[in-house]
Amino acid sequence: MKFHLPLLVLVSGPLFAQGEAVKHTLRILPLGDPPPFVQEVRNGVRYELPAPEGSVPPRSVLLSPAAAGGEDAKELALRLRLGTPSAEVSFPLPEERSVTVRTEAGGAWLKIPLSKADASLALVWRGGKLWDKARVLTVPDTARDGDFRFINVTAKPMAVTWGSEKLKLNPATTMIRRAPAGARTVALSIQFPVDGGLRPCLVTEAEVKAGSRQDYLIYAADGDKPRLPVKVLALSERL
Repeated sequence: MKFHLPLLVLVSGPLFAQGEAVKHTLRILPLGDPPPFVQEVRNGVRYELPAPEGSVPPRSVLLSPAAAGGEDAKELALRLRLGTPSAEVSFPLPEERSVTVRTEAGGAWLKIPLSKADASLALVWRGGKLWDKARVLTVPDTARDGDFRFINVTAKPMAVTWGSEKLKLNPATTMIRRAPAGARTVALSIQFPVDGGLRPCLVTEAEVKAGSRQDYLIYAADGDKPRLPVKVLALSERL
């Protein structure tokens, strides 16, 4: 009896049609203090005055991810607001893993490096007295249920007490902690260095919330004569 074995044929080139380009998603979160609330009275009616130019980030920006193969890049519009993550935008991952951000007027504002993950959260803050120039720290915008993430965008190390743990959070770094099993709250304090010692900028009980991730974003206050030079923005997001 003869057995006929199937013939294995090796061919060059892809066996399957090439799929779509890898997608990346991005959100932008401006950090900082809003300008003082100012009103004026006209004909007996109070009117809120607009914020001085440059005192807040651009309300609308245009993203220009570099297209592959020399093709024209498709611009994506985003609205920005202090202390609030922007909507999520998705685009083919640029080869250089960065996105150029322009103002509505067309001027270059910022270049955002993308994280190595499939999604990025760009934390931006003003680089001087005005928002015409900004700085950025990009972190992965990935999450696990129950994560407590700490991000330090200041120039100084922070002292973080998480329950019984005493931790150091260096500038431009991220740290993730989780609550002990069965815990509903965890004692949390964040302190910044001053005059050879430490001063708290946040003391609280972090509440464990099912189905959510919580971020603590530590940034330098940029308001007019702030009571504390360091502030913490606490965000809780449903997954």
